[in-house]
Amino acid sequence: MRIYFYTITGIFSALMGWSISQFIWLDFGKKIIENLLPADYLAAPPPDFFLLPIIAASLAMGMVVAEIFLNNPTRHRANLRVLPSYLLLALGFGLVAGFMAAILSLIMYITSLPGQIVRITTWALIGLFVGLAEGWGWRSHSIEGETNKGTQRLIKSTAFGFFAGLIAVIVVELLRKNIKLGGYEDPVAFLILGLALGLFLSMAATPTYQFALRAGHGFESYEDNQNNSDHPRIQNEDQLRLVSEDKNEIIEEGLSIQLPRETTEPLMIGSGADADIYIPHIPPEVATLEIKSRQVILKCKTPNSIQINRTLLQREKEKKTLKHNDILTLFNLDNENDEQQQLYRFVFYDRLLDPQS
Repeated sequence: MRIYFYTITGIFSALMGWSISQFIWLDFGKKIIENLLPADYLAAPPPDFFLLPIIAASLAMGMVVAEIFLNNPTRHRANLRVLPSYLLLALGFGLVAGFMAAILSLIMYITSLPGQIVRITTWALIGLFVGLAEGWGWRSHSIEGETNKGTQRLIKSTAFGFFAGLIAVIVVELLRKNIKLGGYEDPVAFLILGLALGLFLSMAATPTYQFALRAGHGFESYEDNQNNSDHPRIQNEDQLRLVSEDKNEIIEEGLSIQLPRETTEPLMIGSGADADIYIPHIPPEVATLEIKSRQVILKCKTPNSIQINRTLLQREKEKKTLKHNDILTLFNLDNENDEQQQLYRFVFYDRLLDPQS
């Protein structure tokens, strides 16, 4: 899913940027400078000073949006609240990259360098800044942003963005030599650039932990002076760790429970005293998690008390192998009315990319 989302976002952002540049150039750019340039130049595609900043800004904003929503898939309102500030950050990176690339291309053309060398240099520069914007966005909202992992992620995203731009322009140059695109050279070229950036930046976001449960709907925030005796919490700190700036075991919305890479005994989710992940108001033993061979297998203990995505587990000992972004919904059974009341929701990660976005 991550690769698909990043890639589709990259393609869409590149084509959107190209379309906006055409609109600005045809409706405004020509009118502003029509007395300064010859007619044959005005009939050409938008110059670099119009095209490159818009393309770079669109790509940078698209990659930042993809990073925020994929690393924080359960809290869309929170994402929308912080999105404007990160879009402004990405816009700044993109415009700086685009204008730098435009100035550099102008200087290189004046020195009579081949067009291929100019395009390779400018596209690699744009890719570098788009990767820098994506990595900087992650680092600025992750609790690991100030650690070595944050620095490594920033360097990796920047490097992968650079190589994405480099590889994209090489592919485009090969296409120009071997295939006639009938006037569609620019949109096809930038489509390839967006695809390459989406693909490479999706690979740059490597896991920090292998498995995790991220708390979503139903979990609340608690004050420090509240009684913690009946709050959701982890009770097995030998195998589980709550990824949080605060050193406590209380589970709150947005926090993630780091799971072990392998278990010797299944981990219990329930409201019983022996539950490894304790959640009040649900049955004492709802389900177990068994981790082995890079798989997490969930086994139902109380029928009709847990749902995976839209599938309600109705039989005891029914098993499901969890996949990345599976949603686990836990219920409290009302025996009198035989109804289910949704209480808590987890999102399962098999590659936790951001502990707390």
